[in-house]
Amino acid sequence: MAEEVIGKRVLDGGWLAARSTEVDLTGVDLTTTHPPSAQQSSWMEAVVPGTVLATLVKNNLVRDPFYGLENETIIDIGESGREYYTFWFFTTFECKLSTNQHVDLNFRAINYSADVYLNGHKVVLPKGMFRRHCIDVTDILNPDGKNLLAVLVYPPDHPGKIPPEGGQGGDHEIGKDVAAQYVEGWDWMTPIRDRNTGIWDEVSLCITGLFFYKPNLWWPNGMGKQSLYNVEITVDVESFGESDSWSHHFGFRKIESNIDSATGGRLFKVNGQPIFIRGGNWILSDGLLRLSKRRYKTDIKFHAEMNFNMMRCWGGGLAERPEFYHYCDIYGLLVWQEFWITGDCDGRGIPVSNPDGPLDHDLFLLCATDTVKLLRNHPSLALWVGGNEQVPPDDINTALKKDLQLHPYFESSTDLKFSKEDIYPVSKDPGEYLDGTRIYVQGSMWDGFANGEGDFTDGPYEIQNPENFFKDDFYNYGFNPEVGSVGMPVAATIRATLPREGWQIPLFNKLDNGYVEEVPNPIWDYHKYIPYSKPGLVHDQILLYGTPTDIDDFCLKAQLVNYIQYRALLEGWTSRMWSKYTGVLIWKTQNPWTGLRGQFYDHLHEQTAGFYGCRCAAEPIHVQLNLATNYLEVVNTTSKELSDVAIESSVWDLEGACLDYEVLEKLTIPSKKTVSISEMKYPKSDNPKPVYFLLLKLYKREDYRLLSRNFYWLHLTGGDYKLLEPYKKNKVSLKITSMTYIRGSSYEVRMHVENTSKKPDSRTLLHNNVLEKNRLGDSDMQSEGVHCVPGREHERGLLEKVLQYFSTNTSGVKVTEVNGAGIGVAFFLHFSVHASNKDNKEGEDTRILPVHYSDNYFSMVPGEVMAITLNFDVPPGVTPRITLHGWNYEGGHTVL
Repeated sequence: MAEEVIGKRVLDGGWLAARSTEVDLTGVDLTTTHPPSAQQSSWMEAVVPGTVLATLVKNNLVRDPFYGLENETIIDIGESGREYYTFWFFTTFECKLSTNQHVDLNFRAINYSADVYLNGHKVVLPKGMFRRHCIDVTDILNPDGKNLLAVLVYPPDHPGKIPPEGGQGGDHEIGKDVAAQYVEGWDWMTPIRDRNTGIWDEVSLCITGLFFYKPNLWWPNGMGKQSLYNVEITVDVESFGESDSWSHHFGFRKIESNIDSATGGRLFKVNGQPIFIRGGNWILSDGLLRLSKRRYKTDIKFHAEMNFNMMRCWGGGLAERPEFYHYCDIYGLLVWQEFWITGDCDGRGIPVSNPDGPLDHDLFLLCATDTVKLLRNHPSLALWVGGNEQVPPDDINTALKKDLQLHPYFESSTDLKFSKEDIYPVSKDPGEYLDGTRIYVQGSMWDGFANGEGDFTDGPYEIQNPENFFKDDFYNYGFNPEVGSVGMPVAATIRATLPREGWQIPLFNKLDNGYVEEVPNPIWDYHKYIPYSKPGLVHDQILLYGTPTDIDDFCLKAQLVNYIQYRALLEGWTSRMWSKYTGVLIWKTQNPWTGLRGQFYDHLHEQTAGFYGCRCAAEPIHVQLNLATNYLEVVNTTSKELSDVAIESSVWDLEGACLDYEVLEKLTIPSKKTVSISEMKYPKSDNPKPVYFLLLKLYKREDYRLLSRNFYWLHLTGGDYKLLEPYKKNKVSLKITSMTYIRGSSYEVRMHVENTSKKPDSRTLLHNNVLEKNRLGDSDMQSEGVHCVPGREHERGLLEKVLQYFSTNTSGVKVTEVNGAGIGVAFFLHFSVHASNKDNKEGEDTRILPVHYSDNYFSMVPGEVMAITLNFDVPPGVTPRITLHGWNYEGGHTVL
């Protein structure tokens, strides 16, 4: 590597690994006279960062634990003993010092302890997963610049076992160590050079005269821009020049948090503005800790694209990495970070675990302190929480409360102990606070969350009747930190992650009480599948569409349910914004493995339809139907009043006729309010159709700018959706105009999709907006909304305007027409991107993932036009192919 005076060299490549019992040499031998090579039988290419299990999987020494039931074939550490999973890691690096240079070797985290050997010198690293280690290696680097590094990594002292009856906490031994309590592989090593600094400390010690004049503020997603600045701190030594430097992005914002007197829920304010929390629970990016910036970026951008504004890092997982917070800063996701206490392993269970755990309280606090220093400079970090469904032991809890006390300036206006005049003269220096800028809450169900007293009033976690989310008795408290439901992925993911015997759909057993019980195959059961029925309370929501015939049919119908389920969940909470609720976090948004429950995208990064149901429901400005009262509602979570807006409501039948049309004009929606407008009349009309479609549009009257669009498929009370089954044959005509931008391996495809089927006697809508959501602009390829002004005379010019708009720097325009004999709604359309290589094998998963869609799983009434943008990267040598699928477009159509 090139010599550099000041800088950071990340050692995350070129590592080898070997089981310690298969290496006869000492660490001194390995780093002096006998360095290993990849050609030696006991050594293999290592995955860093990652777990020992990740390295074994990479080298095909164990089967992929995420595939089918292969995890059952891997020897558990509880059975093999710790020595079996004690591994050497080895690498080399070049670093030749010049006069007066100084070098530290930094480890961001090692699970659980390690012996480090560098050029024959040994350093013993202490225990603890969530702590960094810094070793001064200046005097032990080789003069020729070639250095040999070996690390012997030991697993946790109490790895624990899984009893035959199973259970989330196992035998509860794992809760005795300061380590993650979820991860499949126990060891985790990420060597990296990283500075242990904080804005507060460095500003108070090193900088004078730091001044910003009216800086732009950092806002959460949906409230404004995420303005970030860079601070750079250098240390100069007299007569020697610059000695060291450190830089970090940060944002100006103020987060306040208190218990709301009206709802009893925890209320967050950012820069003085109340923020209604709609977000999710985060476990891990990857269960084998194969962590990367690219995966973090995709994960967090997905959450922002769902219009979420908070992520909760669950206490059984990690103290997340700075890269995670970096992208939360960029995309505006507030983060609640829990420390490593969870009731599953600490303080309850069968057998009852040690309620005073973990065993080493000093180690826990040392790790907590280091984690705070690592993460405290990120504006996205909103609060610290002691543990999941459990509070830490009294002495730890007391210490955290003391260490994480707020500086007076950051106390909520309702909790201030000082007047504004007294804040600035406060004598205590900000640098004396470990953080000082955000609150600490002792547990996930205390102090404004759930019932506030830890009485397990979060949940539920099963399928619900969609209308129940709107009812007053569904949830009784102001802020629910965990409420969950189903999460079945698409059929292509089932085929890619499960063997053929895992493609068997559930058995549907009808019970005496008239409900149906789903019986999944053993592989689905192992992957934690949640049924789409709840006998006694919820009839099977998939069977509402008819009995599925195979895995493709089942997964497609599951996506219909996913969309309805999660849109209703968020719309139900938002319907009572501030009057009953202050926020909700869904359990959970993603899986760190190939799980089949509670997710909006799978481990391969393919979104479910629930992703887009959330995206719709969590819009900052939103029009919706209250499924319990049948009233139209408008949600305004922004800080500005909506004046002179209108709702266009249209009802359509399966034959393409507009059955009911109404425009509600001159509406005013106050800031931070949900307003009930009027009852939807159609279900009470004469001879309503048993299945119908409802399209709602909210727009500004002055320029017909579309603010929100929401499409429902509905049935009469007590009915079902079985009439949609024969509707699959009603293929309607579409016209798709696409423009493609290519920059290196990055593609952006902009599509304008038109439902060209029209019924002569159907009503003409007032206007026909083209809606394109604003994308999150982290690339140079920006997109703007294109809108059609009202009146049929303007429709002829729509495509001309679109083509003119996209006429520069494109690789061509393509028009694809999908011909159909039917007239009506193009129902549940969704795109997918594939590799079109000629050497693809039959049955191979050709999907290119991830893909960022401006919308997907959408439906269009006759004559309607929508704009959809796709962004994705293509592997070298691959040509992408875009396919359109839909309920009434079986088999799919290649459109690009």
